[in-house]
Amino acid sequence: MSVDPPGRRPLRLLGVFAHPDDETICAGGTLAKYASAGAEVGVVSLTRGGAGQIRDAAVATRSTLEAVRARELDAAGAELGLTRTRCLGHPDGGLSDLDGDSLLAQVSEIVTEFEPDVVITFGPDGFSGHPDHVAVGAAVTEACYRLRSATPIRLFHCHLPRSGMLLRDRLAAWVVELTTRFQGTREFVRALSVFSRETAALGYAADFIDVEWFPAGSYLVEQGEEATAMYFLLSGSVEIRREDADGRVRVVDRSGPGEFIGEEGIATGRPRNAHVVALDDVTSLTFLAAESFSVGGRQDQALPLLTRTLPSGDRVDARVSTCIDVSDFVGHKIRATAAHRSQYPIDPAMFPDSILREMFGVEYFIQVLPERELDTSLLDDDGSAGGGQ
Repeated sequence: MSVDPPGRRPLRLLGVFAHPDDETICAGGTLAKYASAGAEVGVVSLTRGGAGQIRDAAVATRSTLEAVRARELDAAGAELGLTRTRCLGHPDGGLSDLDGDSLLAQVSEIVTEFEPDVVITFGPDGFSGHPDHVAVGAAVTEACYRLRSATPIRLFHCHLPRSGMLLRDRLAAWVVELTTRFQGTREFVRALSVFSRETAALGYAADFIDVEWFPAGSYLVEQGEEATAMYFLLSGSVEIRREDADGRVRVVDRSGPGEFIGEEGIATGRPRNAHVVALDDVTSLTFLAAESFSVGGRQDQALPLLTRTLPSGDRVDARVSTCIDVSDFVGHKIRATAAHRSQYPIDPAMFPDSILREMFGVEYFIQVLPERELDTSLLDDDGSAGGGQ
């Protein structure tokens, strides 16, 4: 994939988003892919993310979060190979309340200054439904429409994947295949909690993730029942008890924080082969198959009326024009995600590469300007920025 044909300047790709980390979550693999091929790739965040959660108290406080997140955007940009990153100072959570004409003028100035061939931003659904995302996407889209007569621009809206993959099943298979018993560190416990709940909420996985509490003496699992849930122990300990045909019960094992429970039944599809009883109060991260697809808490009825199914089984908006294979750049995306540590306190090496590639190996876009047929690239076959396959 050439982005710098002889006699022409490199492709310029600009991402305009609402918060630091949007660029990585929505299009990190694509940004890294084109940057690695020689494109000049810039990202602008209209806020510094001051209303975001603080998932690592050692990284930021409420008063320092904006400055921290701006630095995290720079760090993530370095992982993705971006040419430039920039944070504006608009209020996080207040973009939809800003004067529309002023926001449009500022966005138009940003686009004009960068002179991009390709612009990536949010569509009307805001990727996750966030009002800030919707406001940014509307302003950028209007700016590109107004500027297109003077500067040809290809405009793409990020699309949220509709994955049917169950993280529960992939984790169970991974743990069962290990040659030694899995024991997650404290860092892994925190990382898995954040990673699993965020990916499920965004729709990268079709799991329902819950945190459950089991008082001492209660069953997490009963022998012989159907295996539908897998548990990851956050606190407390459990006893594994096997009941023989004559009714005698034997203690065969114990497990504690950082260990999975019930993975064998999930991996094999067979009924539970033992009881699991809480020795003291137990808290677990519980993985179940969601009854229906959801995005940001919105169930199937909120899906676009027209969808299509990809060979992977994922469902996408029927308007999706561009599917970018970023499987070779998933590592860049995960490292950039980890660079946003205040939001994602994870170690990129904690999760199996096969799971990450399956979840994040393709990024989807709806081409808005100019309207086109199905495409697999942001570029023409000859490397220019004006067409596709």
